[in-house]
Amino acid sequence: MTDARSQLIEYIKTDAVFHGDFTLTSGKKASYYVDLRRVSLDHRVAPLIGQVMLDLIAGIRDVDAVGGMTMGADPIAAAVLHQGAARGLAYDAFVVRKGRRTTGAAGRSRGRMWRASA
Repeated sequence: MTDARSQLIEYIKTDAVFHGDFTLTSGKKASYYVDLRRVSLDHRVAPLIGQVMLDLIAGIRDVDAVGGMTMGADPIAAAVLHQGAARGLAYDAFVVRKGRRTTGAAGRSRGRMWRASA
């Protein structure tokens, strides 16, 4: 296990896992809750996330961009593109919205855009 991965696991254990009685969005009850936003937006942890994710995708061919559903994927994708740039790798990031945007630029995009396919 890499040093970055070990450190990331420790941050998750200490700062993102909560024990108690929780009601999940589904209505189900849980005795613990994991809130990765608590660590993914931390200046100490974001570089570790980027390093670990880069190691995980290193063996996957033809990866141009990383991302996922906004909000959760945003800091992770950003960490990957920043750590990738530090290693001389060129990964872009993208976010996927649940629905069509109706405010601001109303779905118009500047720069590169990827369309996710199922």
